[in-house]
Amino acid sequence: MWGILTHIVAPTTFVAAIMVYFGEVSTNKMYASLGVDQSMLGLSYQEYALRSVPSAIEPLVLVLVVILAMALTAPSAHLWLTRFLTGRRTATLWTVAVVAAFGVAGVVVGMIGMSGQMRLTHFVTQICLGLGAVVLVYSAALYNRVNPRRPASSTDQVLGRTICIALILILLLWSVAAFARQRGVEEAKKYWTSQKGLPSTVVYAARRLYLEGPGITETTLPDPNAMFPYRYTGLRLLTHSNERYFLLPDCWSTSPGARVIALPANDSLRLEFSVIKIQPACPSS
Repeated sequence: MWGILTHIVAPTTFVAAIMVYFGEVSTNKMYASLGVDQSMLGLSYQEYALRSVPSAIEPLVLVLVVILAMALTAPSAHLWLTRFLTGRRTATLWTVAVVAAFGVAGVVVGMIGMSGQMRLTHFVTQICLGLGAVVLVYSAALYNRVNPRRPASSTDQVLGRTICIALILILLLWSVAAFARQRGVEEAKKYWTSQKGLPSTVVYAARRLYLEGPGITETTLPDPNAMFPYRYTGLRLLTHSNERYFLLPDCWSTSPGARVIALPANDSLRLEFSVIKIQPACPSS
């Protein structure tokens, strides 16, 4: 199956597509929370892929640790259980019933959470669906030890395993995407709290820009021959993308009506950047 899939989609292409997807989910969620539409950013695939690393590295490490733990413990636990149940039909039936009940409960809870009828915490829906499906498949395998039937064909075995693996992979992708979306919201909340991590920006303009916002100060320079006679302070650089500078007022986090400012990156403006870690004095929100 892996040989067939590698002829359809190259592994590097698959990994790159996943990274772009995670980066797109996290980045767009963050900027949407700040009031910036993704179409204005115009980020490239490479930028999305690079931005996906902070969102994907933690869940992927966790997944690998879980897989390693299962690989070390699951075979021994299965061997002990099968040896214990050998020759004990009643105990096997009770074990199958209990395991199947847990599997059905997990799938039901996951389906209810997916339908939105029950508010579940992060990743509970995906975990319930994944564990429920795996437990149900395992209970069916234990039941076949008590009631052996005609062996399934190799095609049926491959199909069943492929469906199980595909379901687990989809749930993993769903979980990591949910984590990336949550990470984007958390990054946006940092800017709602404070802009100390953003570069302080001074904008010089050839014409009056009428920039308005909490903390922004407009100054007209005294030299009439100045190329950029208007100076605007009290700004922070959010990002530079798609030939635009996206700026936040210094007191953006304390004003419910503050807006993100987009300025063209051309010769009509001159920008100066500096690192100011002290939060300016802003009125309380």
